[in-house]
Amino acid sequence: MKDRTNGRREMNEKVRYEVSGSVATVTIARPKVRNAMDMDVFAALAEAGARAGADRSVRAVVVTGDGSNFSSGIDTSVFTSGNNGSPSGIDIGGLQSSFTVFEKVAKPTIAAIAGPTFGAGLQLAIACDFRVAADDTELSVMEVRWGILPDLGGTQRLPRLIGLGRAKELAMTARRVGADEALQMGLVNKVVAAGTHLQSATEWARELAAGPPLALAAIKRLMNSAFDAPVREGLDREATAQRRILASSDFIEAVAARVQKREPHFEAR
Repeated sequence: MKDRTNGRREMNEKVRYEVSGSVATVTIARPKVRNAMDMDVFAALAEAGARAGADRSVRAVVVTGDGSNFSSGIDTSVFTSGNNGSPSGIDIGGLQSSFTVFEKVAKPTIAAIAGPTFGAGLQLAIACDFRVAADDTELSVMEVRWGILPDLGGTQRLPRLIGLGRAKELAMTARRVGADEALQMGLVNKVVAAGTHLQSATEWARELAAGPPLALAAIKRLMNSAFDAPVREGLDREATAQRRILASSDFIEAVAARVQKREPHFEAR
């Protein structure tokens, strides 16, 4: 992907990256194979996430798939990408980082999902902060049907998101879950009419992009690490982050806007 200015669309063969206003949209563009992810897609996702993180004009990110579904999962060509074409030689850590970038980027990320969202597709979606699902969405942790485990974050993020018991059920049975059930179990945040998932996610992203970026980044970072440290350590991190925000220009702007009864204008400083 080449450098581009805000408001223009950039495209490669398999992934599109577009910035409109303060929202970056990353689109897996392989509709003929239901947006299955090959090595080129993984590389482009990593680059797109890093670019969105580095672009100060971007305040929120939407990840979606072209056509009628998000992603049917991993392309089987990935299994021959390792050393000597052996599946055991696959750079799993590198593939994981292509999803983790959307978890780590200091901006809200939303997956706009529809249709079959299986395996690696589901694991990409749960690496994002939020998920907006079309009512025709069908989700499944499919890996066990291939005799493997969901190794792109599935065993770690899914239990944190929906609880250990439900996560084990989905991962061990590959049961397909519809949008409404996914909403009930907390796997998705919103269910919308088919064909409106991207619009809905983009509108939500714009709302988040108008918020205080320093506070949003701190909330995301602290909550993402909440299960990795004792509560006392988490509280100390929380206090440290809050002191930094209280000393920021954005906090002063937020207070002034409240007093003056106007919308705040945040500058991430």
